[in-house]
Amino acid sequence: MKTLTSLFLFGFAASAIADVPLTSWGKPSLQGTWDFKTATPYERPEQYADREFLTEEEVAELEQRRKTALDARASVDFEEAAKNEGQQSDLDVGYNAFFLDIGTEYSKARRTSLVVDPPNGRLPPVSKEAIARYVAERDLWEQPPRGPEDRNSYDRCIKGFNAGPPMTSGAYNNIMQIVESPSHVVIHVEMVNDHRVIPTNGGEDLPSHMRFWNGNSTGVWEGDTFVVTTTNFNDKQMFRLTGPDMKLVERFTRLDEDTLEYRYTVQDSFAYEAPFTVVQELNRTDADVYEYACHEGNYAMSLMLKGARKQEDDGTADQDDTWLPSWSKPRE
Repeated sequence: MKTLTSLFLFGFAASAIADVPLTSWGKPSLQGTWDFKTATPYERPEQYADREFLTEEEVAELEQRRKTALDARASVDFEEAAKNEGQQSDLDVGYNAFFLDIGTEYSKARRTSLVVDPPNGRLPPVSKEAIARYVAERDLWEQPPRGPEDRNSYDRCIKGFNAGPPMTSGAYNNIMQIVESPSHVVIHVEMVNDHRVIPTNGGEDLPSHMRFWNGNSTGVWEGDTFVVTTTNFNDKQMFRLTGPDMKLVERFTRLDEDTLEYRYTVQDSFAYEAPFTVVQELNRTDADVYEYACHEGNYAMSLMLKGARKQEDDGTADQDDTWLPSWSKPRE
């Protein structure tokens, strides 16, 4: 990759090759605040079959349709919505459209999916064991909690639902900041203010019994790409049904002044028949990273536990699930 400095050394016109910012120690700069929201679906919709890319016209139509749907959600009549039992209104689970930051634009590459491998743009077949593990967890989440450990990591404010690793586009807080030094790269995700401090010298492998919510991340530069390998997740790890032995390899490549390519490969033989790879462009933003004031042991958790004890005393635990957020309610 040519930088502005090398362009002058080799006599090339500066406009011929994209200028990638460098750090003072000569590595591509990953520093800055990056937005990872996107309208591109994670898996390729069946209607596109083997098509990897969309046309400009198709992207324009899809983006307009998405914006129209979001505008309609924001203008919903709350009173009318409340009359229709079971209909999700704009105030469902406490958030209205003002607080949402859902992606409305497709990737610059106009891909039909973020998944690029397997080539069909869809995740490999998942194992029965992984599905059974998830079902057991959901059965637990659908019950009045005996303690905080019975709730998922999102309700407990331990991990952000889109913070990863790996990072994925979500309903809001799709912002992360990178701070870089010769010895470390720090990735700070706005959701739950999660952060990873990653050594750039390859780090060291940890014993298998040492497990962490975000795993153990080590990094190394491969040319102009910073490669991060993460293992040693704890037994609560469940990124798209994966288990604690998931191996995650993330690749960060600065493409130009405003774009950072984020590519990651998930390997987990417990959950999937084969690895899968996702590619997404992250866009530079001048937006600030704000505090996400959600912390373990928050008011919601204590009230949830008090409500569960009251239901046990009243004998209504089997009849009343109004305390459950919509994403944890039993599904047909």
